[in-house]
Amino acid sequence: MRMLHCSVNPRCAHPGLRRLAAALSGAPAIAYPGAMLAAALLSLAAPDACASDWRLLFANGPQGEDVAGSRAALIAAVRRGSPLRVGWGEAAKDGSWSVEEFSNVGFTNIMGGRDLVVQLEPAMIQNDYLDAKKATLRAEPLEWRAIMSTDGRFDAQMTVPATGKLFRTLRQRTRIHWYALAPDPKCDARETVNSAPPGRANTLVESIKPVE
Repeated sequence: MRMLHCSVNPRCAHPGLRRLAAALSGAPAIAYPGAMLAAALLSLAAPDACASDWRLLFANGPQGEDVAGSRAALIAAVRRGSPLRVGWGEAAKDGSWSVEEFSNVGFTNIMGGRDLVVQLEPAMIQNDYLDAKKATLRAEPLEWRAIMSTDGRFDAQMTVPATGKLFRTLRQRTRIHWYALAPDPKCDARETVNSAPPGRANTLVESIKPVE
């Protein structure tokens, strides 16, 4: 029987295959019929169903209504330390135009154990969001910052980077898709940590205001 050698065989990159190769090393061929070995190899090489991946866990409507997925699964993923992304967009009813937008999430709040309120990564305002040929950065830069919530709110501000002056504020409501880099919730065995159990309070050590 021909043995597997992980130094030259790329199939042994899977940890399970390496273990199997080690177990088979020096074993008589009759102990491992071809069909049985093939089945074992396929089983070990199959993707891990519980591996972390970007998953759509929840979607809320403009008024905060549950649209898809599980709000509880999203909250649990955050408490387990998973990074988040959000997706939203708009489209004409006749299909003449559409835009889908995505952003990584930075600062995150869990409020009342039910809603997520998050700040999105800053971005620069483009000249166009519907025509790829016209999508360039403005000659006079504007920086965009936004906050989103599972209650459907989408608040954004545009500021002038050179001066920090507020240029525009937009308050909207929209459907938001929430993604997490996490295992399947059905088999996610990571510890769920509640950072604010009843009665927990921060201890104020000092509060300093600058002298005017």
